[in-house]
Amino acid sequence: MNNEPVDPLALLHNTSFNLHKVTPLNAPASLSSAASLKSHSSRLTNLLRGDVLRGVRVASEAVEDSTSRTGSLKRVEFSALKIPRASDNGELRSIAVVFVYEKITYSAFLVQDPGQDAAQESDQASRRMSTRRAATRTEQSNSYPLLLTRLPASLQSRFIEYLAENFDCHISNLRIPDRFIIDAIEKHVEVFTPTNDPDDDIQATRNLQIWLEPPLLPQDGESGGFNKHGKLQTLKTIQMTFSRADLPGMMYKGNELKQKQKQGEIDKRGAFELAFSLYAYHHMGILVEKMRVSKAACGEFVIGTTADGSGKCKLLPTRLPVSVPVEESFIEGRKAHGGVLSALVHLAT
Repeated sequence: MNNEPVDPLALLHNTSFNLHKVTPLNAPASLSSAASLKSHSSRLTNLLRGDVLRGVRVASEAVEDSTSRTGSLKRVEFSALKIPRASDNGELRSIAVVFVYEKITYSAFLVQDPGQDAAQESDQASRRMSTRRAATRTEQSNSYPLLLTRLPASLQSRFIEYLAENFDCHISNLRIPDRFIIDAIEKHVEVFTPTNDPDDDIQATRNLQIWLEPPLLPQDGESGGFNKHGKLQTLKTIQMTFSRADLPGMMYKGNELKQKQKQGEIDKRGAFELAFSLYAYHHMGILVEKMRVSKAACGEFVIGTTADGSGKCKLLPTRLPVSVPVEESFIEGRKAHGGVLSALVHLAT
């Protein structure tokens, strides 16, 4: 069973990942080359098995403790992977790392945006000598700013340690800014709003859910209304659900509000956020701009933050929007939609 090939792309979807940011990997050759992939697969397999320590076979206590739950480690596979974007707008590249045990399979993904790397390289080429440009190209090819991990704590720690020691890189938790989730929702609704044509309805039967939390507030001495983290004790989380049938009306209302804004008035909020803010205030008395969007779930992704602000994300398989000329498209934004994974790569860069 464990000798069967594993499809890394299938492991990327419907799985909750921890998000990390990674500095460029320092390696003499591209990590995506066949030789590098094979070498690191073998080295990490031996390390996790406890096979090699000055030529003596050993096994750590952590390995022995986890064996009863996962079974023994069969192999670790490094493989190069191309991830389609949510539109005909190129693709992301990834190094997938799959940990195959007897009873379970874990995975991690290093992700890069080759388009962004090419732009950076072009900018650097205009300022560096040719000898340095060659080194830059190697460095750029090994720049994977986003790391997704679905690993138990002990295995994640050892894997991150392996990357840091072998590639002289620094890995830290990726913190999600307050605006990131609402911006991702805005783009999703703009692109995947249902139309009157069932054949063009990309995200059927999935509702949009949004979680709001009070913002963290600084503490000056004792404050009876707040807990030790600076949140209101009487209000923890508000969950709001919008059916897909409601989204076109909200987008219509939001665009109407934007058109009614006074000339010269600057409001960077999108159409959905304007309608969402109005709905929350009129129906629940909530000022959305005073709250923090801590989690969102839709037909494209589930993304949220942990207590320390670190990000977690689940990617859901989506049917790619139909490629049609912009003037014939119901929503122009569909042609340029790179998806939330692309946005996370840019955030980590």
